Amino acid sequence: MNDVIKEIMETSGDRISIFRLLDSGERKKIGPYFEIVRYPAGTVCVDEGGKINYIGIIASGRMKFERRNRITGKPILLAVLEKGSHVGDFSMLPERESLGRLRTVEDTELLVISHDKLDTFMQENPYTGIKILKGISAVLSIRLKSAIDKVMVLS
Repeated sequence: MNDVIKEIMETSGDRISIFRLLDSGERKKIGPYFEIVRYPAGTVCVDEGGKINYIGIIASGRMKFERRNRITGKPILLAVLEKGSHVGDFSMLPERESLGRLRTVEDTELLVISHDKLDTFMQENPYTGIKILKGISAVLSIRLKSAIDKVMVLS
């Protein structure tokens, strides 16, 4: 396993929220399914309405997630993501397009696992797969609650 992947998976497991339920042995097992992708600053990794076929964990650098205001057309910053943050969790849902634009703010290394590789891993390790799906569900519900809270402030 690549040293960068090993370090992120072993030492950042509790911060990588979709993998937080995995013990160190399970994180070690899934590590080889990841690869490192490097993006220069300013790269658009996925545009609003685009498709993303992986889950990524930021190993270094920063990214921002924006969505265009439907009335003004201006971008609205929804999140700044840093080391340990993940992207692409929403893409695990069938027929889902990206809700916004994901762009690197600085040179960024992303650890990615394709949906196909994640599916293979979960078929080979169903108990660990259930833990990953629970982690994804938890993250999506936290993000939904945050969005509802923001709407309540605006109303």
